[in-house]
Amino acid sequence: MLTIAKLYEATNDGMDIVKWVYPQVEESSLELRSTKKYGQVCYVQGNDGKWYNPLAAYMLINNIDSSDKDQFKGALQAIAEHFGCQDDKEKNKNKDVIDEQLINEISKQYLCIGGKWFKKSLDPITKQEELYPVNPKVMIDSDGHPYSKDIVERVRDAAPQYLARTNIPSHVDYAECVINGMGDRFYNEYRPICYIPKEGTWVHIEQVIRHIFGEQYEMGLDYFQLLYLQPLHPLPILLLVSTQTGTGKSTFCKLVQAIFGANALPLTTAIFESRFNSYWTGKLVVYVEEQESDSKEERKQSAKIKNAVTAEKLPSEGKGKDPKLVNNYVKVIICSNDELTPVKIEPEDTRFWVRQIPTLEKSDESIDILSECKDEIPAFLFSLLHRKMSTKRENRLWFRPEDFRTPAWRKIVNGSKTSIESSLIEMLGELMESVSIRSVSFTALELVSTIKSSMSFSDKDKREISTVEIRKILHDWGLKASKKNVRHKHYVFESNRVKILPNNPGKAFTVTKELIESQKTIC
Repeated sequence: MLTIAKLYEATNDGMDIVKWVYPQVEESSLELRSTKKYGQVCYVQGNDGKWYNPLAAYMLINNIDSSDKDQFKGALQAIAEHFGCQDDKEKNKNKDVIDEQLINEISKQYLCIGGKWFKKSLDPITKQEELYPVNPKVMIDSDGHPYSKDIVERVRDAAPQYLARTNIPSHVDYAECVINGMGDRFYNEYRPICYIPKEGTWVHIEQVIRHIFGEQYEMGLDYFQLLYLQPLHPLPILLLVSTQTGTGKSTFCKLVQAIFGANALPLTTAIFESRFNSYWTGKLVVYVEEQESDSKEERKQSAKIKNAVTAEKLPSEGKGKDPKLVNNYVKVIICSNDELTPVKIEPEDTRFWVRQIPTLEKSDESIDILSECKDEIPAFLFSLLHRKMSTKRENRLWFRPEDFRTPAWRKIVNGSKTSIESSLIEMLGELMESVSIRSVSFTALELVSTIKSSMSFSDKDKREISTVEIRKILHDWGLKASKKNVRHKHYVFESNRVKILPNNPGKAFTVTKELIESQKTIC
């Protein structure tokens, strides 16, 4: 309890109170007196010639009735608050408040997952939040000094604790703590994006998206809307190609990363193909910007890329760690300067959305367009929240497969064909044109003989022409050999002319002119 004696002791024997009450008081009007109850006390002489102790002087100047218990207590409290004097109970109460605030602040930085402790902090280079393993018995403040044992224990009690990690992408209703049906708490490794939707304009973002998606601009907005509002839904591989530089492909990828933060990562072809993939599994978007140093074979490796966008789970492996299956939500963007063979695409493949990107017009160029786009992200997200989709779900990757069959897609499908397949299409087309027929039948062995004799191949390609290879090509075209031997005309090229040999029996494949035309159309 705050006593008058303690109040006088804290205010220089009450002199500070007197000078506060009478700012212009002269030293001749002050007198230190010894009292039995309060010790040495500074008295002041009033205008009426009487001497008053500090408390009495305060009540006199403020017209406070000293006989009123409540007014007396109020006066004592007012003086104590002015000079920052508090009783022990109040001091302890405030100390508890301060300590509680400190504990709350520190405990936000620490967490325990599966019995292991971590501290949240920003990576010095990327400025993105990371979890760093720590010793739970030693916690260091920003000045490098350890907190007291009492504080460390209280932080451990207050910090969140989780059974294990999980990864659940969400942007609108994000939760760091995910609770399952049994009440267990899981730490969500997916990171919240750092923008809050706000109504406004986004002219620079629109400029970038229109440039990338061209006539498919509305589909491009649907792509972003699905990334933002339905991040669990698989989407096609977005393949951006151009032999030119200065097309804005990199700016587009950096815009995606700016929107989705730590959930979007740049990769090299080598890192993507590496078995040590824990770096990127669990992310929402990865984008690969192919380098000139990448070999043609590296660029054409597409099996892993295709699997990445359709598999529900992926094996995730870090160096020195056992692989484990993790939920897969990754969307892939590839930027390439190769318009013909950036990856291998089969005609029936519906996983690639290929856009050929033109060079930027000088009027579209901006030195700091990415910075301008970042300023517009809240407005862009607001628009995505309230925009109506221009497409509906037509496929496991949302969009209709025929929407991906752009001229750029056909060019890559053609580039993905082997020289044998391309020569086979050319030869069969010329044959049917020469003899004015709409279909022709061959056994696989006859086709091998005819194509070798009619087309020019390198020695290596000639060695690869086999009945096995021919059957594979015909099978990819959807053809099957007849179940029984059938007689058919055998056509061969001699001196650039078609010669018809007598009917031969055999299990033949029948190729129509329409099929060849469709293969040429794809090409």
